[in-house]
Amino acid sequence: MPTGVFTRSVGMRLAIVGTARLQAHELDHGLELGHRSVNILARVQSTRARDYVREFNTAIVI
Repeated sequence: MPTGVFTRSVGMRLAIVGTARLQAHELDHGLELGHRSVNILARVQSTRARDYVREFNTAIVI
């Protein structure tokens, strides 16, 4: 899915998968996906997208 067409969806999906990778103790992959997600979602104003990024941040701490 092209990032420019479905920016919010791509960013949220990356945050969700990144969170799952962190929870599976795959730190490097999880952080890479989270970083990509934040870069994409920085261009989007969405409460739902921010919630997914918060969940990712919580998974980093756990």
